[in-house]
Amino acid sequence: MTAIRLVVSLFILVLIGLSAMGWMWTGAHQPPDQALAARTVLVLAALSGVAGLIALWRWRRRT
Repeated sequence: MTAIRLVVSLFILVLIGLSAMGWMWTGAHQPPDQALAARTVLVLAALSGVAGLIALWRWRRRT
């Protein structure tokens, strides 16, 4: 189970990294109003990734 969590975590971290790269790119290559919209979507994607990591690694009681 831990190996699966690590693989999924790595995938999520790559997606968060791509969001960060997109954040930098959009600020340099788009007009301000489009950059704001794109950055809003990128922030939401990164926050979703963080929420996914928290949910993935939260310890659950076994019943």
